[in-house]
Amino acid sequence: MKKTISFFFLLLSFILTACNAPVAPNQPAPEVVLASPTVQVVPLAATSTLEIPSPTQESIQAVIVPTSTPLPPPQTLPSTTIKFDTGGTWKDTQDSVPLGGSKTYTLNAMQGQIMSVSTVGGYFPLQIQGRDGTVLCPVTENTDCYFWRGTLPLSQDYFITVKSGGDANDFVLRVAINPPGKSKQMFKYDSVDIGLSYSDQFAPANFLPSLNSKTNVQFTLQMIDTSSYINTNLGEAYFVFGSSTDASVVSTCTEPNQSGGGLEVSNGNATFNGYNFTYSTASDAGAGNIYNQHIYRILDHGICYEVIYFIHSANIGNFSPGVVKEFDLQDLMQKFNEILSTIQLK
Repeated sequence: MKKTISFFFLLLSFILTACNAPVAPNQPAPEVVLASPTVQVVPLAATSTLEIPSPTQESIQAVIVPTSTPLPPPQTLPSTTIKFDTGGTWKDTQDSVPLGGSKTYTLNAMQGQIMSVSTVGGYFPLQIQGRDGTVLCPVTENTDCYFWRGTLPLSQDYFITVKSGGDANDFVLRVAINPPGKSKQMFKYDSVDIGLSYSDQFAPANFLPSLNSKTNVQFTLQMIDTSSYINTNLGEAYFVFGSSTDASVVSTCTEPNQSGGGLEVSNGNATFNGYNFTYSTASDAGAGNIYNQHIYRILDHGICYEVIYFIHSANIGNFSPGVVKEFDLQDLMQKFNEILSTIQLK
């Protein structure tokens, strides 16, 4: 469970996380959760033919070590305009970038709207800048950020530059801009196994850490809500779904798995959307890093379904008092639970 990653690297990861913070003083409009999904998308995990390479030690290092190099002002770079479909509020753009190269995209948005930007396919540092020169991501020089979600400071053009950051060349860039006055928009994931909904606080992602998983991981969401990371000890948070029809897995589906990334302890049951899951937890630690898993399993019609909330944080005691605050676990669990509460097994 990444015990070899030094605390120095973790601290750098928090610096990287800070890159994702909004710089504008504007606050999001009061939260309005849409009564029903306004957009429907089958994420890449379910439909794309894009081949995502397995993470290597080199690609992991690419995440941890700042590698930003100065770029010309984005206004001077060749760019591709991102255009949403009529009435749409998001766009997935499949593209590639050569090793050491970059691609720039531009779009126009209004002051006060909430924008989220993320990639899937590998590690691609982002630079997000307004036409007025305001840099949204990264905020600190010589650091990388890999996603950003925040309130736009002005009505203007925004430039999103995707840079080469590892071994992968192919990526999908997701850009979502919430309608004026809306603090969330909803997306749908639909596969042969499940259906569920999630907000723009999450985005499809690759997944690195080892898990106490019994099933094959089919779909991963990373929590990209910047406000939950900035100046806290939270490093990364993922919602992971998998299923299996393997006889050995099905026969022990709801039992704790002791061959994963930490000692798993049963904690009874939990019901979401009418489905009664077994609930267990697992934890591991090393070099100032803490890895917690909240694991939900259910056996239904001969299929073992599994959902894992993976939370990677740093020991708050390793920071000077007042520098970093403890992340809000209750708020994070609520965000996860909102997704699981929409699940439909097939």
